[in-house]
Amino acid sequence: MTRWCPRCDAVRDERETCPSCGTPLADPSAGRPRQAKAAPAPAEALPPADPAPSRVRAALALAVVVLAGLAFLAGRAGGLDQRADSSDTQTSVTSSGAEAKTPTGRRDLGWSARRGGTTVTAVAVERVGDEGRSQLELRVDGLPRGQEVLGLTGLTLRDDQDGLFASPDESRVGLTAAVAVRPGPDGTYQVDLGPTPDLEALARVELDKLVVGKTSGASVTLATPRPWPSGARRRAIDPGERAGVRVTVRSGSLVTLQLEVTGGFVGGGRADVVVLVKPGSLNQQLRDLLPVTAQLRAGGRVLCARTKLIGGTAPYPALVVGCPTGQVDRLTVQLGAGSSTVSLDARLRDRG
Repeated sequence: MTRWCPRCDAVRDERETCPSCGTPLADPSAGRPRQAKAAPAPAEALPPADPAPSRVRAALALAVVVLAGLAFLAGRAGGLDQRADSSDTQTSVTSSGAEAKTPTGRRDLGWSARRGGTTVTAVAVERVGDEGRSQLELRVDGLPRGQEVLGLTGLTLRDDQDGLFASPDESRVGLTAAVAVRPGPDGTYQVDLGPTPDLEALARVELDKLVVGKTSGASVTLATPRPWPSGARRRAIDPGERAGVRVTVRSGSLVTLQLEVTGGFVGGGRADVVVLVKPGSLNQQLRDLLPVTAQLRAGGRVLCARTKLIGGTAPYPALVVGCPTGQVDRLTVQLGAGSSTVSLDARLRDRG
């Protein structure tokens, strides 16, 4: 029986292997087998890895990691900015077309009323603070020179529907219940109104009386012989030993005060005097605020005046009165305590 060598493609005598190539012989009667695939060549051995990367390779790897992180953060920031811009744009597009009303911080008034020789003017009303509080600014003309307004009685502010716009609280000034005032800019007076509606709603200011400080016949005369020093130089005034007066005023009960001119200065075109306020008796206490007034006079002419409210227990604050004046040989300090009123019964409104 013959066999076939698939490698040599030759018929061989009956053997198990080809005598030429050693390939196993096939039996032709069983069909021709597929050619056998050659065995793959053995893989080449890989060269051994370096025991550790070089410093250059390590630096390059670190740089790649850092740059990748920075690129990631930049992308995140850019995305956030873009989203923020989109949000702002959308808000502006979808917002209402109606204009927001800006609160008015000040409303100029210029409302005046005149009674006798006194004129009172409501200059303005304005917001103060951030809780809807307001203040009224007033000007008073025609009072005796140097006389100060201490309070207002019957102060009521009304709106355009005759409703209440503001009614400030009153306190006692001597024997009078009045709304306290404080000095404002340019000789005006300011009144705290508390919380109020919109300033444009104010239509009328009602005012009954002005409370002012008063003086009595008690006075102290100071010798101020000329010439006075010029420029920035000042000369002290010696008030002498008898430079005090006693005044009695009713403040709930009779109160006696000792008012002493303790010193002063002239020169440089002005005069200043210091008045010390002392209780008339030990442990005397003032339950209500009491006005004490000092007027500086040259002959019968009032140069200036100052009023201070004192209260509680001694020691009381000193009172300083001073102003520019020409040179005179004698100054008089007119003193007093308590208050008086000036009737107005005024209704201040827009006459236009």
